[in-house]
Amino acid sequence: MEENIFILQKEDGGEQECRVVFTFDSEEHSYVLFSLIGDEEAGISALRYVLDENGEMSGFSDIETDDEWAMVEEVMNTVLAEFGADQTNYFTITNDDDEEVMCQILHRFESNGKNYLFYAIMEDDEPVLEEVFASAYIAGDNGEVADLLPIETDEEWEMVEQVLNSLAQN
Repeated sequence: MEENIFILQKEDGGEQECRVVFTFDSEEHSYVLFSLIGDEEAGISALRYVLDENGEMSGFSDIETDDEWAMVEEVMNTVLAEFGADQTNYFTITNDDDEEVMCQILHRFESNGKNYLFYAIMEDDEPVLEEVFASAYIAGDNGEVADLLPIETDEEWEMVEQVLNSLAQN
């Protein structure tokens, strides 16, 4: 999983890296909820966006009307109510259909200095436990999943399976 980051041009000509928290569409526009990298105190902001020919977010514009702000704030409050209390236990991946899918972390562990996790895809606000996935990962500054990494060796897979089996016994 690539970390969802985009760049905003600042008024002074500089650039600001932003981390995607959540994206959603209305009938008329696409929106991104985001935080400023390096200024986490600033909280979550929102902008409209369009996708360029490469499928990347671009053409950012401000939210214009009070009604539009009210709709965006309702989505933001819903997202924060569901995931804000413990953002580090959720992350998104992009599926084969190029759609963002929410995942819930079921268990984290470390072995030989490397971080691993078990996770499930979310459907209807619940994890689908029939199919549990395993991955190595890189943690972000706040403990969130910054990047998923493949489990590369047979030895790693054996260790991961042992951890999973020990959890199943508890």
